[in-house]
Amino acid sequence: MTRFEKGSICEGTPGNESCTLRAGRKRTFQRVEILTFIDPLCPECWGFEPLLKKFIFQYHDYFTFRVLLTTNHDTVNRCQFNRAKKIAEEWDKYARLTGMCCDSDVWLENPPSPYSIAYAIKAAEFQGGAAGQIFLRRVREQIFLRRQGLNKFEELLDVARLAGLNEQEFSNDYHSSRPIKAFQCDRRLANELAITELPTLVFSAPCNDSEAIKVNGHYPYSVYVQILTELLGGQPAPAPNIPLKDYFQQQCFLTTQEVVVIYDLTEEEALKELHKLQLQQIIEPVSLKSGEYWSYVRHSE
Repeated sequence: MTRFEKGSICEGTPGNESCTLRAGRKRTFQRVEILTFIDPLCPECWGFEPLLKKFIFQYHDYFTFRVLLTTNHDTVNRCQFNRAKKIAEEWDKYARLTGMCCDSDVWLENPPSPYSIAYAIKAAEFQGGAAGQIFLRRVREQIFLRRQGLNKFEELLDVARLAGLNEQEFSNDYHSSRPIKAFQCDRRLANELAITELPTLVFSAPCNDSEAIKVNGHYPYSVYVQILTELLGGQPAPAPNIPLKDYFQQQCFLTTQEVVVIYDLTEEEALKELHKLQLQQIIEPVSLKSGEYWSYVRHSE
C-alpha cells in the first residue's frame, strides 16, 4: 500500500482527464475517486471480484469508480501450447485459493486474445462507464465460466447484446482506432503510477488530490472501508442488501463465493439460500471442474 504526495507521479494522461489524478482538478461530485487496474484475463483479478462487488454495492454512493486495463499476457501466442497450459494451471491454482470457480480449459481449446478483449471493453466504455463495467462482467463470465474464447467479432457482438449495448455503436467503435488509443492511455497511466501488481486500486480524496493511496493486491475488506472512511473524513453508511433473488436478476450469474462474500454468509449458509432459489426455479447450477456457479433463469418471472 503506497501513498503519493502532491507533485508526484499522479499526473495522468494529457487529453484524457478521466484517467487522471491531477492536483486541483474540479469535481462535479464530492466523492472519493477509485481507479481500479486489472487484467480482464487475470485469475487474481477474477478472484478479487467478490470483494470488489461487495464494496461497490455497499458504498457506491461515496465514490466514483473507473476500471483501467492492462495485461499480464503480452507474450501469449495462441499457437504456444506450453504457455497456454501454464496460464490454465494459474487459473486452476487461483480457483482453489479464492473459491472463484472458472474453466481453465478455454486456454487449451480456444484461448482468448488479450488485446482483442481489451479493445472490446474499451469500445463498450464509449457508451458510458456503467455500460463498460457491465460489458466487462459479461465478457469475463463468458470466458471464465462458459469457456468462450470470444475470438470472433460476432461473439463479442453477442456479448454486447447481452450487456444491453447499442450494437451498431459498439461495432463502429471496435473497428476504429479509438479503443486502441484508450487502452494505450490506460497502460500509460499504469506505468506512471508504477502499477506492478494486479489488481491494484488507487484512491484519491474528494476535496483535493494532494495525496492518493495505492493498494496492491488483496487486503481484508475492512481495509478498503477504512481507506474510504479516512479520505471521506467520516464513516460511510453501507447500503442495505437486497434480496438474493433480486440481485440474481440484476447480475444474471453469480458464483457461490460471491454470495458468501457479498451477503456475509458461510458457504453452508450460502448454499442453503441458493438451493432455495433453485427449488423455486429462479436459478440453476452450472458445474465446472473447479466448482459451481449459478445462472438466473429468465423465464421464471
